[in-house]
Amino acid sequence: MYEYEENSEIIGAHCTLLTPYKGYSEGTVVGDFGNKIVVRLSSGKEVVEYRDEVIIYD
Repeated sequence: MYEYEENSEIIGAHCTLLTPYKGYSEGTVVGDFGNKIVVRLSSGKEVVEYRDEVIIYD
């Protein structure tokens, strides 16, 4: 999908999508590719979102 995953301290952080995906908005960051991140939703589905479309909790 993407070539270069960055080492990041946000991987594993809980997050909320600003625009829900099929009714799901809560998830965990599982990949960081710069301005895009991979989020595993509570349904198990992984989606790629722009960083500014996700609220990341510390």
